[in-house]
Amino acid sequence: MFRTTLHVAHVDQKDWRLTKPLVWEGEWEFFIIRSDFRTDFASIPKPVRWLLDNAGRNAEAAVLHDAVWRESQRKVGSRVDPWHADGVFRRALRQTGAPALTRSLMWFAVRATATFAGRFGKLGPSLPAKILQLLAIFVLGVVAALPATIIAAVGLVLYWLFSWIVAVVWSPVERARGTETNWPWPAGPSSDIESVVSRELLVIVDKEVIPDALRELIDGGEVDDEDLDRLLPSNDEVEAARQLI
Repeated sequence: MFRTTLHVAHVDQKDWRLTKPLVWEGEWEFFIIRSDFRTDFASIPKPVRWLLDNAGRNAEAAVLHDAVWRESQRKVGSRVDPWHADGVFRRALRQTGAPALTRSLMWFAVRATATFAGRFGKLGPSLPAKILQLLAIFVLGVVAALPATIIAAVGLVLYWLFSWIVAVVWSPVERARGTETNWPWPAGPSSDIESVVSRELLVIVDKEVIPDALRELIDGGEVDDEDLDRLLPSNDEVEAARQLI
């Protein structure tokens, strides 16, 4: 479950930045996503957003999945298996109120992306069982969502065309007023804001070794980066504590 509140600031067209750490408590570990972490929440195509919100109720789970998925992509020293990363996402969606169909379809999207990239994961069931799970949810999604998604896609294309027509017609008026025209995609402004962060933004701490003072802050629902810098154990301290368990 999420133990702290999500605090974000808008960065550019699609990205947001955490302004305070976000803490999720798993079965054996705390996942602490530090401030300055950047996210686009859930990467859901626009034609499907009539059904699956890319933020809202799903925001915390989407930020968590961004963090653990990036961790799972590390070529050396990854602390999260790809299968585990997607499973964490599905569990977090359930905890934040997503119904069974919604979280199944969102899990399908991230798991299918991982599968097509060859990132099956070492955990979980056998590969044939993983493929069968994806096929079953794919069929469910086609039956439940495909017709309305096609209609939504057609509507988005029509809106995009009208948006260009209005922008072209209105641009002389804006030039006469000395203002710039906000052109629709793909001519709109691009992201030119870089986030340069030197510290690790995802911290995974075993419940057995987390300091009591930090656990008390998490239980209180608010943790800031100064608290983490002061209270998080070093890698050597974690290893020493594990030897005593």
